[in-house]
Amino acid sequence: MNTSASFSSSYDYCRKLLADSQSSFSTAIAFLPTEKRRAMTAFYAFCRAVDDAVDSAATSADARRALLTWECRLDAAYENRPLDPIGEELALARLSFPIRKEHLSLIIEGCRWDIERQRYKTFEELYEYCYRVASAVGLVIIAITNDGDQRLERYAELTGIAVQLTNIVRDIGEDARSGRIYLPQEDLVLFGVEESDLLTGTDSPAFHRLVTFEAHRARTFYRLADAALDTVVRTHVAFTETIRETYQALLDELERTTFPVLSRRVSIPKRRKIAIAAKHLLLATFA
Repeated sequence: MNTSASFSSSYDYCRKLLADSQSSFSTAIAFLPTEKRRAMTAFYAFCRAVDDAVDSAATSADARRALLTWECRLDAAYENRPLDPIGEELALARLSFPIRKEHLSLIIEGCRWDIERQRYKTFEELYEYCYRVASAVGLVIIAITNDGDQRLERYAELTGIAVQLTNIVRDIGEDARSGRIYLPQEDLVLFGVEESDLLTGTDSPAFHRLVTFEAHRARTFYRLADAALDTVVRTHVAFTETIRETYQALLDELERTTFPVLSRRVSIPKRRKIAIAAKHLLLATFA
C-alpha cells in the first residue's frame, strides 16, 4: 500500500476509503459514538483494502501474494508494530475492543477462496464461503459495537449468511460476466438452468424460479437471525440491525423489480438507508 502525504493521519486514510466506497456501512457507521466509529472505520478499511488488493491484481499469483502481504500486515498490527495506516488503526482498535484476529484472518481466507474457487457444488460449500466473507464480518462488528457479547454470536453468523446471500442474488449478472457463479450447482440442476444461461445473461422462466428460490433462502436466514437475537439485548444491536434491515430492503427491491440482476445492479436510495439507521438509533436511545 502506498501511503500519501495528503492524509494527515491513519484515521483520515481509513475515512477516505470509507467515503469513497459509498457502502451501506458508511451510513450506519456515521451514527456510532466516536470511539466505535473510529474502530469500525478501520475495520471497513481493512475489508475494503483486502478485497481491492485481489480485484486489482493482474494475475491469480499476484492476488495470492497480495493476500500474503495482508496476512503479514495483520500479524504486525496484532504485535503492535503496524506497517501501514490501516494496521495502525487496527492496532488501536484492538486495545479498546475484543476484536479476534482469527475473524480478520477468515476474511482474508474468504478472499483467497474467490481466487481459488469460482463454482460451488452445494449450498453447504457456499455456506462455508459466506461464513468467511460475511459472518466473520458480523462477529467483528459485535466485538466493536457490543464488546463481543457471546449471546450475539449466532445472530451475527446468521445475519452474515443472509446478507451475503442477498449480495449473491444482486450480483448474479456482474459475477457471471467475470466468470464466477456463486449459486450452488445443485440448485442450477434442480431448476433446469444452464451455466451458459448465466454467463450469457439469458433470462428465462427457469431462471426466475431459481432466483426466487435463492431469495426465499436468504429470507429464511434473516428470520433465523431474528429468532436467534436474545430479547434482553435486542435494543443494543442498533448497528447490526441497521445492516440487516438495509439488506432486507435491498432484497425487497430485488423482488419488487422481479430480479433484473442479469442486466443491471439494483440498489436502494441513500435516503432509505439513512431512515433505517435513524430508526434503529432512536429505538436504542429510548429503549
